[in-house]
Amino acid sequence: MLPLRLPLLLLLALTCAACTRAPKREPLQWQAALPGLDYARADVLVGQDQQPVTVHLLRLEPRQWQLRVVTPEKMGRPLGSPADFRAAVPGAVAAINGGFFDPAYKPLGLLVDNGQTLSPLRHVDHGVFAIAAQQPLMRHARDWKDLPEVEFAVECGPRLLVDGQPLTFKPGTARRTALGHDTQGRVLLVVSEGVLQLHELTTFLQRPEHDGGPGLSDALNLDGGPSTMLEIDAGPVHVSVPTPVQVPVGIVVSPRPG
Repeated sequence: MLPLRLPLLLLLALTCAACTRAPKREPLQWQAALPGLDYARADVLVGQDQQPVTVHLLRLEPRQWQLRVVTPEKMGRPLGSPADFRAAVPGAVAAINGGFFDPAYKPLGLLVDNGQTLSPLRHVDHGVFAIAAQQPLMRHARDWKDLPEVEFAVECGPRLLVDGQPLTFKPGTARRTALGHDTQGRVLLVVSEGVLQLHELTTFLQRPEHDGGPGLSDALNLDGGPSTMLEIDAGPVHVSVPTPVQVPVGIVVSPRPG
């Protein structure tokens, strides 16, 4: 009997292992919006009851598209919405909220637009996401050095992914806004419609493309909660994540000149 029972036990063990294996996820379905600009929508399962939260992703080639910082000086008003941010930059096709600000709506942290520093660096436990020589990079604020080729930068936190590895986060749910880049040097804007933990968002952002994620290498959390906002009007893609509040700083996507 013993020789017959061993294969049966082995079969049962393999069956149980297959049952507990994570389900196979379909790759993200990227939609071409404009040359060098793609959009995807994903439902991220969160919480113990695995409820879906919709996450929007806009992926751009930094050699064709640029990120611009929009402040009250550009808008002609102290606070704005995604539509206001887009209107401030000719040709802008998308806009999200920027980083943190104080109760007086003064931006907190480094902001660089078109090579010009609009707000100084804060030496805190945050990160800086930047575009330099048409390539994305992310640094801890303490390691940041001004480079002449930096055209865009935003400081915020916490950092979510560093060289493909997730960091640790305090618990708490909120709507989320993030900036990141993949190993191919493409920049991604990420906005959630619903609330989720930072570790839930990071797990999704880290997930490789064949497993249903964007496969980011580095990612930075921006201001979230009620500040989270998004507007995309690019070719066939029209997306809006509205909010009842307005904020003092936005980030927009516009074509590179020439």
